[in-house]
Amino acid sequence: MNATQVEAVFQSKIFKYGIRAVVLFIFSIIFKSFDLTFPKNFNPFLFRAQAFSLMFVLVGLVAWEGAVRVSKYVEQHVFNHNLSYKLLFLCFSLIVYGLLSSFLFGFCYSVFDIFLYHKYEAWNSFSSLSYDLYFGSFMFYLLILAYSGIVFYYKNWKESQLNAERLMRENIQAKYDVLKSQIDPHFFFNSLSVLTNLVYKSADLSAEYITQLAKSYRYILDKKFENLVSIRTELEFLASYSFLIRIRHQSSIVFNIDIDEEVRNRGMVPPATLQMLVENAVKHNRFSANDPLHINIKDVGDSLIVSNDLRKRTGLQHSIGVGLDNISKRYELTSDKRIEITETEDEFIVKVPIINNYEDHHI
Repeated sequence: MNATQVEAVFQSKIFKYGIRAVVLFIFSIIFKSFDLTFPKNFNPFLFRAQAFSLMFVLVGLVAWEGAVRVSKYVEQHVFNHNLSYKLLFLCFSLIVYGLLSSFLFGFCYSVFDIFLYHKYEAWNSFSSLSYDLYFGSFMFYLLILAYSGIVFYYKNWKESQLNAERLMRENIQAKYDVLKSQIDPHFFFNSLSVLTNLVYKSADLSAEYITQLAKSYRYILDKKFENLVSIRTELEFLASYSFLIRIRHQSSIVFNIDIDEEVRNRGMVPPATLQMLVENAVKHNRFSANDPLHINIKDVGDSLIVSNDLRKRTGLQHSIGVGLDNISKRYELTSDKRIEITETEDEFIVKVPIINNYEDHHI
């Protein structure tokens, strides 16, 4: 039996009323221990004792269900007022109902003893408004209310926890979607800027560039609604993107990719992660055909290591909020893993965690 089936059993009416019956039966035994009409050495299997327990359980179930309905009625019709008034009115209603239930129990107990056993002790206590009878039954009613209150607030607490988790997931997904939407204009804007300069140099090269740009942008559109992609798929997109870079920069940029086949197949990363790291390296560093920029991507343990030569451009304006910041926030929202950034005198290194088959994925 799985967790869902177990939960369904606990939520069923049979289980609910069964638990109530057990609780009431225990209360009936306690009540009989204080009732002098039941001798101290009475046999619990005597017919009168068992008949009393049955009567106690039946009357208790009716009173219990009535208290639940009173609470629901007050909640539906009075809960448009302030909190203090709601609580006071609810307590007052349940106390009045409890006194009526005690009166009902005393009457049923008296009738039960008279008709079945011709005993009038219970009737004498009932008709004389005996303190012991009414106070005892009312105390058991309060115990039932306490039990119901604990169960009620536990269910509400559990439901609020589930709602809070659902809202948190929806909030995380919304934030993640905003971050993903930044990729589209950022990538497309930079590509069009390159194309603008390229059309004046070579029509054939421009046509090829447009073809590769269309393939790359199709990847962005296809993966727009996915939170993770396989590393193999990401590398295929990076191959198209690197072609666009080579058209513009020729041999000024050198790629070196060394990733194990198993890692390519099982590992996952947020879409466009590697492309944004490569774009970040090209944007922030100086390079030329005689002194090319080396970009290395390899797997080490449970991470991808993306490194490049560090030759910072002078006079470069600050980033507009995407790139490294975008990747970092997407990892924060989707897993417990974080990217690590290391900068040395001659190298810039980003350690990107590999997410394995959604096991570390939160969304």
